[in-house]
Amino acid sequence: MTGYAVSTRAGSRAVPAAVAAGVLAGAAAGWVIVAHRMAGMDMSPGGDPGGVGWFAITWVVMTAAMMLPGSVPAVVRAAQGRPGAAAPTAAGFVTGYGLVWLVAGLAGYACVQAVRALDLGALGWASAGRYAAAGTVIAAGLYQLTPVKRRWLARCVAPERHRGGSGSVRGALLAGADHGVCCVACCWTLMVALYALGIMSVTWMVVVTVLIAGERLLAYGSQVVSSTAVTAVAAVLVALGAGIAAAPASVPGLTIPAPGHVAAMGMSMG
Repeated sequence: MTGYAVSTRAGSRAVPAAVAAGVLAGAAAGWVIVAHRMAGMDMSPGGDPGGVGWFAITWVVMTAAMMLPGSVPAVVRAAQGRPGAAAPTAAGFVTGYGLVWLVAGLAGYACVQAVRALDLGALGWASAGRYAAAGTVIAAGLYQLTPVKRRWLARCVAPERHRGGSGSVRGALLAGADHGVCCVACCWTLMVALYALGIMSVTWMVVVTVLIAGERLLAYGSQVVSSTAVTAVAAVLVALGAGIAAAPASVPGLTIPAPGHVAAMGMSMG
């Protein structure tokens, strides 16, 4: 009996480690694929997101790469306590989570394409585009300081929201979708800021990923640490937005759209 108890405890410790390793491996694979797909793409602010099929595939891979690192604790909690069903539970949870982000991405894509169809020359980078991009990033920073942001972040890391049902695929899917809704509500402005900075830029993807994962993982600690992290992310975004408005060429990693080719916020000048 003692040997069995020791074995059970060892197995219960091995399950979270294996799930965490699997999630991080999926995120790493996502980064490799994203880097390959983004090679040679326009990395300037508000670039063309491409056709809907190409965008949908890229968005799924990109959100996996960017969002999964900060969601490791949630996936582990969903799978914990079900050693025999840990893998399918984790897979179902991640699938439900990804489907919500896909819907959010397609909604954003529709909005971007609607604006692009208006062909507003005033949104060219040399005109109002630069300030539109700056304002978008600053607005994302200010959203960080709102009670709405704090509430959704708290819900996002709440342990009771990470249960994978009864271990069934359906229960895991629903739990993952619930986590996805919280995550989208918490982080959507950061993804909009990424578009304003250059959605095809792997550099800005890394920056936004660090901001998202950092505040998410720190939120699992004390409320004071979480509040400090959220405020720090706000400060970074506001500083970036101010830099784009005042001196975009001085912002490290920012690709300035070529004259007569690409304008901020997705408007074609060609």
